[in-house]
Amino acid sequence: MGLIVTINRRLEAGSWLDLGMFVQNVMLAAAGRGLQSCPQETFSKYHRILRPLLSIPEEQIVVCGISVGKPAVEGQRLMPRAHVDEFATFLGLDA
Repeated sequence: MGLIVTINRRLEAGSWLDLGMFVQNVMLAAAGRGLQSCPQETFSKYHRILRPLLSIPEEQIVVCGISVGKPAVEGQRLMPRAHVDEFATFLGLDA
């Protein structure tokens, strides 16, 4: 399944943050149902194609797409994930 995410052109930076949290929650809800998801900003580049196909009005900006589906092999990710210790450092949170 594919979702196309849009936002009204009049909305400012705070609304874009809200939209990011909305996208994250859609992805978390999908994961809670055993689905994998992938946000894809590249869909914004294809707004001229998407607008007439999906009846997206001009006052909406195409922000991204979200692909949602079941893994080909249950429990297996298509893309490898780095362990959190490879890209983050936690200071002051000793257990």
